[in-house]
Amino acid sequence: MKEGLPSGSAKEGGSEDRSDAPVVFLLVFFRFAMRRFLLPVLASTVVGALVIAAACSTPTEPKKEEPTFEEGAYGGDPLTGTEHLSNVKPSPSGDRYALVRKRTPGQPSNPRNQLWIVDRDGCNPRLISVNTGTVDWSPNGRSLAVTVVSGIDVYTYTIDLETGEATQWTGKDSQRLSFSVVNNPVWFNDGNRLLVSVAQEAYQQPFSRGTYIIDTQDSTTTGPLLEFMQSAFLGNKGRYATGRKYLRNDNPLSGNFIRYNFADSTWHWISDLQKDSFIRHVDPPVPSPTGTTLVQSRKVKSAPQLFFMNHRGEKVRQITELGGDNPRWSHDGSYFVFRRDVHRGEGARYVPYRFNLETMEAQPLWPTLPDSVPDFPPLSSQSLSKTLNPR
Repeated sequence: MKEGLPSGSAKEGGSEDRSDAPVVFLLVFFRFAMRRFLLPVLASTVVGALVIAAACSTPTEPKKEEPTFEEGAYGGDPLTGTEHLSNVKPSPSGDRYALVRKRTPGQPSNPRNQLWIVDRDGCNPRLISVNTGTVDWSPNGRSLAVTVVSGIDVYTYTIDLETGEATQWTGKDSQRLSFSVVNNPVWFNDGNRLLVSVAQEAYQQPFSRGTYIIDTQDSTTTGPLLEFMQSAFLGNKGRYATGRKYLRNDNPLSGNFIRYNFADSTWHWISDLQKDSFIRHVDPPVPSPTGTTLVQSRKVKSAPQLFFMNHRGEKVRQITELGGDNPRWSHDGSYFVFRRDVHRGEGARYVPYRFNLETMEAQPLWPTLPDSVPDFPPLSSQSLSKTLNPR
């Protein structure tokens, strides 16, 4: 008696039959082929189909075309009857703005470069001085440091906003910086010292070009901190200054921008632009007063645009598309104010804008005012300090 085979291996009745061997072979071959070849192909096909489906089901925005400006369509002389404001500097508390008004529209005989203070909302304008180049608030908000311009001569002054008294710090024979070539004063955080720049060298000038420190407490002057450095701004809580640096020799980097560190008196290049491309089209970077961010205006396609970078000049990125220059930081570094021409065509209509670092958006500084600028009263209604006269 033959041993019975496992169920399913023989036909019913117990007798063995080899007729299904080809079927078994085909089944084994099919399983092998599925594992080795077909399954990977099917899997990749399914994944590809899913990726395509996902791409098709996710809406994509068309790439936004960056605005371009024809030559002469941005900047230039203000349109008739419009204002031209610059150096709009927030006060330390943010409740006021100091600004330079280039001229009185329709009144060519009026003094130019008028320094005004307005409230946060742009109202209540108050005339402080005329023939003013630059302005910076003292840390306590009680005084201003200004550049006074008289013809080709420049002087450094401070103005007490409570008394109206002005003090001249450069340009007198009795002073260390005795020639009228010192400008762009900015306050250190101690509220006593001023960082100033000497960009010119007059005949028989007894001091060299560069950056200096004036102590308004004891009237002493230190420097030059660094020869041939100018247009300096303080950054990151006074840890360094940024500005333009020239070299005596014909170095291709001469005229580029640097960072000067006060802790160890060292300086480092933060740009390496070519002379023929940057001298006319790139402004000095202005550092945040509280952090390591710098903002700089560069000309792009016939219009100035604003760029961010770090204090080493790295990670440069454009942050505006509709134009902007002349940035001035808030005391806490949360925003800066800049100038923009909002007229797309010949002539310009300049409007102060505010760029918020948290939202990375720019909006008019005074959107509720007519033309987004203050309404200035006649100069005849204002009084000026009698001590603000270089001598």
